[in-house]
Amino acid sequence: MNLPNVMLVAKKTPVTRDVVHYHYNPGTKKWDVTYKSGNTFHYNYANFEVLKQPKALDAQAYQIMVDGMRFDGLTSLLCYSGSDGEYWQFCDKRGNLREYPSSRLDISRSALCHAKAREIFSYLEQAATCISVVTEDDNTALLQKQYKKLHHLDERTAAADYLNPAAYQATAKPNVPILIFPFGCNESQFAAVTAALSHKISVIEGPPGTGKTQTILNILANLVLQGQTVQVVSNNNSAIDNVLKKLAAPACGIDFIAAPLGRKERKEDFIQSQTGRYPDLTEWYNADCHRSEFLGALQNAYQKLQAIFRAKNELAKTQAERAALQCEQENFQACFLENAFQATDIRFKRHLSADKLLLFWQEYQDIVEKQRPVGLFYRLLCRFSYGVSLERLLQEPPGAVLCMLQKEYYLLKAQELDAQIEALQAQLRNTDAETLLTQFTTQSMIYFRNALAERYGKSKTRPIFTLDTLWRTPVTFLQEYPVILGTCYTARSSLSGTAQFDYVIMDEASQINIPTGFLALSSAQNAVVVGDTRQLSHIVTREERAALTAIAQRYPVPPAYDCIRYNFLRSLRRVMGDRVPQTILREHYRCHPQIIGFCNQQFYRGELIIMTTPDGEKALQLYTTVPGKHERDHTNLRQAQVIRDEVLPQLDCPKSEIGIIAPYRDQIELLEREIREPEIEIDTVHKFQGREKDVIIFCTTNDVISEFADQDSLINVAISRAKKKLILIASPEEQPKDSNLGALEWYIRYNNCDIHHSAISSVFDYLYNHYAEARRSYLQKHKRISGFDSENLMYALIEDMLAARPDVPLGVVCHYPLHLIFANTARLDEDERRYVMTDCSHLDFLIYNRVSHQPLLAIEVDGWHYHRPGSEQAERDHKKNHILEVYHLPLLRFATNGSGEAAQLSTTLDALLTPAVEKNA
Repeated sequence: MNLPNVMLVAKKTPVTRDVVHYHYNPGTKKWDVTYKSGNTFHYNYANFEVLKQPKALDAQAYQIMVDGMRFDGLTSLLCYSGSDGEYWQFCDKRGNLREYPSSRLDISRSALCHAKAREIFSYLEQAATCISVVTEDDNTALLQKQYKKLHHLDERTAAADYLNPAAYQATAKPNVPILIFPFGCNESQFAAVTAALSHKISVIEGPPGTGKTQTILNILANLVLQGQTVQVVSNNNSAIDNVLKKLAAPACGIDFIAAPLGRKERKEDFIQSQTGRYPDLTEWYNADCHRSEFLGALQNAYQKLQAIFRAKNELAKTQAERAALQCEQENFQACFLENAFQATDIRFKRHLSADKLLLFWQEYQDIVEKQRPVGLFYRLLCRFSYGVSLERLLQEPPGAVLCMLQKEYYLLKAQELDAQIEALQAQLRNTDAETLLTQFTTQSMIYFRNALAERYGKSKTRPIFTLDTLWRTPVTFLQEYPVILGTCYTARSSLSGTAQFDYVIMDEASQINIPTGFLALSSAQNAVVVGDTRQLSHIVTREERAALTAIAQRYPVPPAYDCIRYNFLRSLRRVMGDRVPQTILREHYRCHPQIIGFCNQQFYRGELIIMTTPDGEKALQLYTTVPGKHERDHTNLRQAQVIRDEVLPQLDCPKSEIGIIAPYRDQIELLEREIREPEIEIDTVHKFQGREKDVIIFCTTNDVISEFADQDSLINVAISRAKKKLILIASPEEQPKDSNLGALEWYIRYNNCDIHHSAISSVFDYLYNHYAEARRSYLQKHKRISGFDSENLMYALIEDMLAARPDVPLGVVCHYPLHLIFANTARLDEDERRYVMTDCSHLDFLIYNRVSHQPLLAIEVDGWHYHRPGSEQAERDHKKNHILEVYHLPLLRFATNGSGEAAQLSTTLDALLTPAVEKNA
C-alpha cells in the first residue's frame, strides 16, 4: 500500500485513514472535515493540521512498539513534524495504514543497518550453527534457533554497541541519589557497583574469592530500588541458582522479586510454584526511611567507611608483606647455617631505618666491588650518620659483612612492619570498623526492604501467570518480577522475544562463547559483564574449531570477534577497550594466605589484597610418587593409590569438605574406581570452577606436566578451590622451570611446607627407562621365562616369595594351558568350553603344590594398554575370571601400572598356606 504523503491530525489525533473530504472555510475560519461515517465536523484552525513533506525512512531498519504490540517487517515509514511534536505513519506487513503520535510509540532503529555491524552479526549467526547447545526435548540447536528470530537489533541495546564500538557513548549516567549495600561491601565492590550503575556497559573482573556474587546482589538491589528490570545470566544454572539462594537466605528473604526461568522445565517449575499471595511484608515498613536523618546517616556511614576500607586494605597488605619477610628471613637463616657463614659482630650504634640501612648496604658494596678509595669525609659521615666504623668493616671479610647487613635489615624491616600493623589495628579499633560496617549493611537492608514493602505490600493477592502470559505480557510480568534468572542460551526466550530489560548481568563470562554472550546482550540496554580472564575459558572442540575456521574465511571480521581465540569476556574487553570501566575486585576472602598467595604472585601480578589470616598451620602439602613412568593415557594409578592409601587416611576433616580434582576425565574415572567414598567430590578442574572445599587434593596425573594441564587458567582454578589446605600429588620428575607446576612446587618448598615422598612402589617400576640398568642387574639374578620383561619381573618375584617359604613344597609354572587344569568342563557354558579348549588360552603363572600337584593360585600380568577397560582383551579377562571363580581357583591380577605386588602376593600366599603350615607344625 502506498502512503498518502499527507497526514491529517484532529485535536492531536491522526485521522487520515478515516477522512473522506476536508477543506478550510475562509468564511468561518474553520476546517470542514467529513468522515467515512458521513459525519462532518468543523474544527478551529488550531485543532486541525494538514501535515506534508514527511521524512521518508528505511522501513526495514525500524521496529515500532505500540502499547506493547510490536510492528516489524514494515513496507513503508514516514515521519511528519507537527506543531506539538512528531507523528508517524507506516504500513504494516498486512498492508494496513497506521498512524500514531510519537508519544505512543517506542521506535527503535536496527543496528544491523550498518554494513560493518551486519557483517559481524552474520559471522556470529553462522558461528552459532556449529556451537549451538542442543535441547533435550526437540533436538533443536538452541542458539541457531534464537539467531533466526533476531531480525531486528535495537541500536539502543548493549549488543549494538558491541557490534559498533566506535559509536558507543562513554559518558557516565547522572549520579543516583543514594547507593545501598545490603549485602556488605568493600572498597573494590563499591567501585564496581558505582561503575555498573553509572555506565551503559561495565566490566567487573572477579578473581577467586573476591565476592563476585555479593557484588552482583548489591547491583541487583540498587537496580530494583530504581525501578529497573534486570536479567541475570550465566553459562549454567548453578551460578544463577547461587544468586537465587543468596536472595532467599533467612537474613535476606527477597527471592520473591526474582523468577528463575530459562528452559521449558524451569519455566514450568516456576509456574507451579506460584502461590497467588505476597509474603507478609508488614514488619518491613519503616517510616524512618523517608526522613532526611536516615539517608544522611547512610551517607555519613559510607564516608567514614571509605577511610576504614583503605585502612583495612593497607593492614592486609602490610600483614602479607610481614609474612613474606618472615618466610624470606627463615630461608636466609637456613642458607646462612648451611653455608656456615660467620657474620661479624660489629653493630650500628644509631637506630637506622630499613631504607637507610639499604642505602649504606649499596654504598658499602660499591666500595668493595670497585675497590674505590674512601676519603675522610665519608668515613666521618659513616660514623656520625650511620653509627658504624667503616675502617673496622673494611677489615672484615666482605661476605661476613654482607650477612650482617642482611640480618640487620630483616630485623629493622620486621620492626617497622610490626609498628605499622599495630598503628593500623589501633586505628580500626578506635573507629570500631566492624560495628560501623555492620550498621551500614543493616541500614541498607532496612531501606531496601521498606521500598519493597511499599511496592508489594499493599495487596495480599498476587497475579498468577501462565506459560502463555509469560510470552504475551512480558511487561506486566516484569512489573511483578523485575529480576529474571536464566542462562545466556535462553536470554531471549525466558519471556517474549520482544521483552527488553534495562540491564543484563552476565556472570562467569570467561566461560561463555561469543555468539552466546552476544545473544544475552541483545536483550538489554545496559550490561554488566562479570568474570575472570585468568580462569578457565570456554571449550572449543576439534570439530567446532574446523567449522569456525571455515566460517572466519567467509567473514573476515576484526580479530577481537574471533570465536576460537576469545571467550566473550576477553572479546568484549578487546572490542570496547577503555571506552568502558573495568573494575578489579581485589579483596580476597576465601583461601588461606599461603594458598592464594601463589595465585596472587603467579597470575594476578600481586594485585589481590589477601584478607584471610593464617591459622598457624602450613596450608600446602606436596606428595611425590616413587620415581618411574606411571602415566598411562591420561591416567596415573600410582597417584591415585597415594591419595587412597597415604593422603586420605591422614586428613581429619569431614569427607564432605574434601575435593579431589584432576585435569583429565580419564583420571577422574580411575579415581572414582579406586576411592569409593561417595561423600568426597571427585571431578575435573573444569567442573570445579565456581566451587570450593576446605581441602583440595590436586592430582596432576602427568609425569611431566603437559601443556594442557599447565595452562594458567587451569592451575589457577585448581589451586584456588582450596580454602584451608591444598595437597599436590605429583611426580618426582623435575618439572620445566618455566611451568606453573614447577613454580608451585618451588613455592611449596620455599614456604617450608610439608613434603612427603611416597613409598608405594611396584616390581614393574623396573620396566621403564629410568631403571634400565637396575632392571638388567635384577634380571641377571633370575631366570628369563618370557619375551616380556613384565612377566620376567613377576616370575622373579614369585621365585623370591616361594624361596622365603621353604617349609611348604611349592612350585610355579608359566603359560599353563587352561585345558590341562579344567579337563572336566561340565560347569561351563558352550562359549566358555570353546575358550578353555583353545591352545592359546592359558594362565601367565600357576603356583601349585609339588607333592599333590594341586593348583593353588593363578597369577595374571596385565599390560595396561593391552588390557585397558573396554578392550577386546578385557572381555577375555572377564571370561577367564568367571571360569576360575566357578572352579574356586584363586586369582591375582597385577597391572603393570599398579603397585604393592610383593605385599599382596605375600599376604595371599600366607592366607592360602596357613592350614598347611599348621598341619606341618
